[in-house]
Amino acid sequence: MPHSVIASAVRVPWHSHHGGYDRLLDYLPETERITAPRGITGQKIAAAAHHWLHHRCPLPFYPAEHFATDVRVLARRGPAHILYGDEQFWFSRHRGGPTAVTYHQPPAHLARFMPARNWWRLAAHASQIIALAPDQVAFFADHLPVERVHLIPHGIDTAAFTPAGVPEAAARPLVLTVGWWLRDWDVLDTVHDQLHRRHGDDIQLVVVTRQANRRTWNPAVRVLEGISELTLTQLYRQAAAVLLPLTDATANNALLEALACGTPVVATDTGGISYYAGDGPAALLTPPCDACAAAEAVETLLGELGTAAHAARRAAARERADLFAWPRIAEQVRSVYRLLEDER
Repeated sequence: MPHSVIASAVRVPWHSHHGGYDRLLDYLPETERITAPRGITGQKIAAAAHHWLHHRCPLPFYPAEHFATDVRVLARRGPAHILYGDEQFWFSRHRGGPTAVTYHQPPAHLARFMPARNWWRLAAHASQIIALAPDQVAFFADHLPVERVHLIPHGIDTAAFTPAGVPEAAARPLVLTVGWWLRDWDVLDTVHDQLHRRHGDDIQLVVVTRQANRRTWNPAVRVLEGISELTLTQLYRQAAAVLLPLTDATANNALLEALACGTPVVATDTGGISYYAGDGPAALLTPPCDACAAAEAVETLLGELGTAAHAARRAAARERADLFAWPRIAEQVRSVYRLLEDER
């Protein structure tokens, strides 16, 4: 099949193998992946050029690898899709072909990247923008015609993240937290303290994160870093609840992965979380900065273990995740690609 669209494909290293947004391209065989140089010479040239030019880019995370991909997309003609606009769409804004750009950060963070007048200039270079949450649509609709902004959710690999049936009632139920970006650590610490005071050693508190040594944890918490995707999936399946206190969000990989594994979630109702979690029994959403509400929601899920209500929540979680399976999302993205083809 001839390639109709080129797509920047730099893997974000802290996502699981099947959890990152670039997984989308596995379901779009008509795309050609554009990556950073892999040879030593190419990497050295990219690093040298990045050293001299990166100060011209206002994006807060713009390493040499992303700069190289940005420039490679700039040099190509025809339709293109920038998968991580927050990190890779700068010099390529000057390219000749039509370009779709997906943004991942919440509006408040995007607004801090650069002044509004600069967003006007940058957005004008994107033929189509893919937003991952409704509040992003509102942000970009202030900078370009709303018909060029498309709400297409982040997907989840429902073949890799799967349930294992309703787990047997564990002597020590597991409350699992995954991730690091935009996490509300103060709420998490308070909830951990409350759960440990009430349940002592009769409960397992586990956090899977990165840069774990940069903060202090409750001694009762087991902190894991750099684990395999298989181990992560097993933890999701074993968990009585996945606890996600957040300060902001668009999509959230941990939320989608937990739902796909059939695990009910307690998450902060902020940003795009309700868009992904829905209003059914799969997730209990709590107000921002409210540790008491988060702790009560976890206790609700713990109290339902072994009941029909718990089984119903697990089934609802998987059903919700199925709405975001990558084949469904790929078809929606393909509709944007057709708009790019019409602009050629």
